[in-house]
Amino acid sequence: MSTEDIYLAGEPSAGTRGEDPAGWLVAVQERSFRRASAATVAAYPAAARMTGAELVAYLSSGRHAVLATTRPDGRPHAVPSGLLLHDRAVWLPLGGGAVRRRNVAANPWASVVMAEGTGAAHRLVICEGPAGLVERPDEGLLAAARRQPRDMSWATWWIRMTPEKVFSYDGGKDG
Repeated sequence: MSTEDIYLAGEPSAGTRGEDPAGWLVAVQERSFRRASAATVAAYPAAARMTGAELVAYLSSGRHAVLATTRPDGRPHAVPSGLLLHDRAVWLPLGGGAVRRRNVAANPWASVVMAEGTGAAHRLVICEGPAGLVERPDEGLLAAARRQPRDMSWATWWIRMTPEKVFSYDGGKDG
């Protein structure tokens, strides 16, 4: 399955037709590190950051990510979730009664973390940004959801998070 099949399936929205998701992800990552604190930059050495293609491959691997949202009363909420990339956004499936749906409705912001391993096998991606709820996504997203390593066509709602921050680390490159 190609990157374009997964992320730009069907008829994408205007302005994204044929766009390489690696390009926008790495652009957000570069902007994130330019704005980051010295401590954050030091924690994620430039040589150990994932390339755009590596970001796409890792995020499309079928691993679960952890989605963090904020409850209406301000308490944090974290839950494992599948995800896919489509139309310059991270899309997360959910059922209609999910707590995270109420959370995003009250506080439209989310963080997604995908991490694994230790030492040289340690890899992670962190994405943060504004989030919204979508009940009826375009057919391109629905087609991509059906082709994921973990079928997501069961979703009755979707969270669309537009990353404003992306940080990554690949311990195999840090040496």
